[in-house]
Amino acid sequence: MKPAIVPIVEPVEKMLQRIDVSAIFGEPTRKGDITIIPVAETSFGFGFGFGSGQPAPEAGGGGTGAGGSVRPRGYIHITPDSVTFKPIIDQTRIVLASFLMTAWIVFWITKTIRDFARPPRARETTSS
Repeated sequence: MKPAIVPIVEPVEKMLQRIDVSAIFGEPTRKGDITIIPVAETSFGFGFGFGSGQPAPEAGGGGTGAGGSVRPRGYIHITPDSVTFKPIIDQTRIVLASFLMTAWIVFWITKTIRDFARPPRARETTSS
């Protein structure tokens, strides 16, 4: 009995059909002379597996996997005079990064103060 591969690959094929320019660039919006095109970052991953297990008659296998993410990155701002990319700033990441940096600074300042506050260790004398 040969396992059917088509149903396993079908979700991956459907995902590949959806990957096109519209996944990265959104629909342009116009207001007067200004056009704005949203821009996103996309990432996708795929996996596949299979097995056999011969000589057992009921052996088989299978597997598949796909995943992805889309994150807004900014927009293209088009005017009659210029074309510019304006990034979207993720304020949550900035706040988290500042907390991490603050914790790192506090750690090293505390360590430095402790090292200088310790009395010098008694030197070991060796007699020859």
